[in-house]
Amino acid sequence: MLLATDLDGTFLAGDAAQRQQLYQLIAAHPNIDLVFVTGRGLESVLPLLADTMIPQPDYIICDVGCTVVNGHTLQPVFEVQSPIEDMWPGEHKIEEAIAHIAGLTRQDVPQERRCSYFCEEGAVTEELSEIAATLNCDVLYSAGLYLDFLPKGINKGATLTALINHLELNSEDVMVAGDTLNDLSMYEHDFIGVCVGESEAGLLEATRSRARVYHALEPGCGGILEAISHFGFLGEEGISAEVREPATPGQSDLVMVYHRLPYEEYIEDGIQKRRRPTSPNGIIPTLMSFFADGKKGSWVAWSIHDPKLGEFESHTEVDVDKYPNLVAARVG
Repeated sequence: MLLATDLDGTFLAGDAAQRQQLYQLIAAHPNIDLVFVTGRGLESVLPLLADTMIPQPDYIICDVGCTVVNGHTLQPVFEVQSPIEDMWPGEHKIEEAIAHIAGLTRQDVPQERRCSYFCEEGAVTEELSEIAATLNCDVLYSAGLYLDFLPKGINKGATLTALINHLELNSEDVMVAGDTLNDLSMYEHDFIGVCVGESEAGLLEATRSRARVYHALEPGCGGILEAISHFGFLGEEGISAEVREPATPGQSDLVMVYHRLPYEEYIEDGIQKRRRPTSPNGIIPTLMSFFADGKKGSWVAWSIHDPKLGEFESHTEVDVDKYPNLVAARVG
């Protein structure tokens, strides 16, 4: 399976449990390829690649289809991107041609091979379309606010199709996901699709008659999970058999991670025992003060594990009188 998904409002949306569930599903299945398909410029996508919670994409299509890179090397997929580059007239020609049109404000965001504007209602006129045509460009208007000038015929769907053909993949194994009208082109090719919950009304209306497009109830990642089950990508048992339960948060209000335990360990008559630090000064008493007044907490630190002393104790009390709700989590 290849999942080609929009980011904002789609792959980055949904509640925390749904996001974790989808991200775990992708991480646990190397046979699920991931493609980010976004209106963001590449520079705006890079911070997501440093987030260890978000799966690494195999490919990134950004700038509304005008940029295509390998998700691991960030090098352009030249076979797909070069034809786009050849068609682009350049942003300066576009800026000069539409400078007299009111209601357009250039978006101050990184972008390549496209020009993006904030667009007031009524600014998308026949004249604007004619100017785009003379420059061999298309105009894409979405969310009642955004306007993009793109090389003619280039959009998210066209570039995704070119990438799929380049990779020699079967379109039957591709599922696309989005939530706004600038995702519509992805549903106009031979792919299975999902419009996640809370999608733009225009997108829902435009895809309502398409049998291969599923309209999910849950927003963001929850909608993608719905579609994966709906289309049977994981077999009869579905997602519940494939994905680990989301991690349950612990009960600590504060977790302290340090290289020493808040007590000293010593051996007496072959038995490991604990005592308060012999030195009352230093950093440990200061750190311990955070757990005063019964604050629930965990103190995580190394501890020597000697098998001769019996079974390793991973959790111990620290000081029941002074810190009744503080537990030491010992890492062997």
